[in-house]
Amino acid sequence: MLTSRPTEQGLFSLSMGSLQFQAARQIKTAIITLVGLVILGCSPKLDWRAVNTERLGYSALFPEKPKQAERTLPYAGLELQQTLEVTQIDDAIMSVTTIVVPSSINAQAGALLEQVQKAILQSANAIQTPPIKRPSQYLITGPSRSKGLAEDYLFEIQNPTGKRWMRVRWIMRPDGEGGSRIYQQSLLLLAPANAKAFQAELTAEKWDPFFDEFRVQ
Repeated sequence: MLTSRPTEQGLFSLSMGSLQFQAARQIKTAIITLVGLVILGCSPKLDWRAVNTERLGYSALFPEKPKQAERTLPYAGLELQQTLEVTQIDDAIMSVTTIVVPSSINAQAGALLEQVQKAILQSANAIQTPPIKRPSQYLITGPSRSKGLAEDYLFEIQNPTGKRWMRVRWIMRPDGEGGSRIYQQSLLLLAPANAKAFQAELTAEKWDPFFDEFRVQ
């Protein structure tokens, strides 16, 4: 079971922060908040079920019904909509965060995506210790079952509460109305003591449903 609104706010901040103003500092603070999350009560097994978020143009498999939260992101003089869906199973947190970029600033969507990526990697000290990059794919809805190309970033996070491992994938897609949607798929794991094989843990077969069955319009 997840904690309530403070948890949602921490995950929001991890994914986005304020990218125009003091982005790195704000997201770094949010990472510390996120990785300090604890489990309350018993956790169910990985019982995958489809979650279809049609208004945001994607569907995903989660191991339990995710919690959802929304807020706005100040950027380029606008308030961009951002939505979080997140669930926690034992020592694993899975989340999908979506930013809706309107047509009026769609030309800046690529720059916004770069800021999101840079802020996350800098705050996780992944610049000093470069992340492992793995080519990946996501599904595109439609009868042809076509696929899009992406990259998964695998890295360790060092902080006062202990070591964490993270796998992140970013996807940007047109929304059909002249704008774009930026998706961030994340898996955060509590690292076992003295464990070094973080790449194997983050890419273990048990996480395949979450990553391999992610579909966008």
